[in-house]
Amino acid sequence: MGKEDYLRVPITMPEEMFTFLEAVSLKSKVTGGRKLANTTIVRACVMAMMNLDVDVNGVKDEEELKERILQAQQLYGKSKKK
Repeated sequence: MGKEDYLRVPITMPEEMFTFLEAVSLKSKVTGGRKLANTTIVRACVMAMMNLDVDVNGVKDEEELKERILQAQQLYGKSKKK
């Protein structure tokens, strides 16, 4: 998918999350990689979630969704070890 196919999705987040994204970006750069754009990090997280087959049935809030994502990640890790 070329960048011309991207849609702009404005998101809001607490300062703590923004600071975390900036720290991830900087760590990548200072350890020999490139400085990652916040959008690159968010897109990678969405792609990972797509691969995890997260069960979102009945999810009511952000905290519950986070727990479902973590559960799916654990199941994914177990299936990779087999």
